[in-house]
Amino acid sequence: MRKKLMGLLTISSLPFSKIYGISPVSNMAGSYTYKLFKKNDRYGKGILVSSSYGKNDDPNAIAFVDEVITPLHRHLEAHDSPGDFAPQYIDEYKFFIPNGGAYILKRNRIGSLLLGVCLLAIGIHELTPYAWLGGGFNIGRVCFLLFTLVGGPAIILSGFTEITFDKGSRLLTRKNPIGLGNRTYSFDDFNGIQTVRKSTNMIYSGTDVQVYFLRPDRQKEDVLVLSSFFGTKKVERFVAEVNSILIKQTK
Repeated sequence: MRKKLMGLLTISSLPFSKIYGISPVSNMAGSYTYKLFKKNDRYGKGILVSSSYGKNDDPNAIAFVDEVITPLHRHLEAHDSPGDFAPQYIDEYKFFIPNGGAYILKRNRIGSLLLGVCLLAIGIHELTPYAWLGGGFNIGRVCFLLFTLVGGPAIILSGFTEITFDKGSRLLTRKNPIGLGNRTYSFDDFNGIQTVRKSTNMIYSGTDVQVYFLRPDRQKEDVLVLSSFFGTKKVERFVAEVNSILIKQTK
């Protein structure tokens, strides 16, 4: 693969044997692009290879996947070595707390509580006569109030939401103190892991790690966001730990 300036001057090149693949990168505004990632930096910045698309059914995006990404991935298979996709053996967990046959996802409850309370306090303050943004309900003030009054409790709730992988019952459960959004999935319905890089105003804002489940009685997959990270090495390690729990390991 070659990257050229104005289509003429080659400024960088990358052998196919070092290419991991092309994946979508979402934007907080709802649009997305496609980027190419290297095998030694699968969750890094990536190299932009497409235009920006606004909808999943955008005909240009569909054509790009069918005419570029799919044929390229088939071609890349010829340049893969057995060690490129060998699973990482995990004998000690950094992101989970082992509890018998169950693995509980670690949460920063104190940090979530402090941040959530601060946002909620600011929102309540803005409803008093001493509000920093003044009175009235213009669009900017309404958005700010929603962000603080809704976002604060949401962050607190997220910090106290418990996600557990139970190997004994082969169930993944998500539950919180008020029961909002509680879910239970069988390991047998596990349908893969996907990482989604997010950006805000062209600035990287983190990577979500999502797990997909496809139940026999449904045609549409259920998606559960497990966690978000900024460091690419953390993403890679976290994905390896999740796979080690959901899929039987071999040394």
